[in-house]
Amino acid sequence: MKRILGEKPPEETRAVIYARVSSSDQRKDLERQVEYLLNYCTAKGYKLVDTITDIASGLNTRRKGLQKLFKLVSERKVDVVLVTYKDRLTRFGYEYLEYFFSQFDVRIEAIHGEEKKDAQQELVEDLIAIITSFAGKLYGLRSHKKKKFVQSFRQLLREVEAE
Repeated sequence: MKRILGEKPPEETRAVIYARVSSSDQRKDLERQVEYLLNYCTAKGYKLVDTITDIASGLNTRRKGLQKLFKLVSERKVDVVLVTYKDRLTRFGYEYLEYFFSQFDVRIEAIHGEEKKDAQQELVEDLIAIITSFAGKLYGLRSHKKKKFVQSFRQLLREVEAE
């Protein structure tokens, strides 16, 4: 009807959903993220282009899903990237991704913004993420040594926190 009257249809917003968890034992959380973002996408009236998921550390820059997201953005096949929290895209350097995406007129919608954390909790989580990443590179991603190293580091942090 609007076309007959000469009105231009509203521009369609093309969306991609990106969800990430750190380990395969968090699959339920990954599914919850995707379901929540699908509902959000529908409620906003966005056209879903793709749903991308990763099971990997937010420090890992070689995630297959993240690489696929970069390709969609750089090929201008998407207008908005939907994530539950900013740290689902990356643990550090979110502003760099935001800037890169904006160069292709793509915006990021972090539905919940940032998780509420006190400074100490945020520092502890970042330290654990860094140690986990380095231990993975040093000992191998699934090695017993890596797990033992990370557990020891967490115990050390608990002891320091208790003092």
